[in-house]
Amino acid sequence: MARSNTLLYIGTNRFVAALDPRTGEELWRTKLPKSGSGGPVTMQIKGRNIYAGYNGEVFCLMKNDGSVVWHNKLKGMGYHPILLAMEGASGSSDGAAMAAHEQTRRQSSAAAS
Repeated sequence: MARSNTLLYIGTNRFVAALDPRTGEELWRTKLPKSGSGGPVTMQIKGRNIYAGYNGEVFCLMKNDGSVVWHNKLKGMGYHPILLAMEGASGSSDGAAMAAHEQTRRQSSAAAS
């Protein structure tokens, strides 16, 4: 069976992965480095790249195999969820922003308890 040209990209628990949307087959998986306290992975897709925000850091990955092109630790900006925006890119959604905000709120509430 031929692989679909359009892939489904997911970001969760330090991982970014690509799936074939017709079969659910995982085509590649990249584990992002652990730092800070963790959080959601947000993504923007543009051209041949996936821009992933995780735990206060930004990564540029190749769409075809998940290899890391570059990584910016955003020193001095903390370890909070990263919301990404880029003109002409897809992948950002109000749902992702709301999920990141809700996770941060829950972590803050748990730390205050």
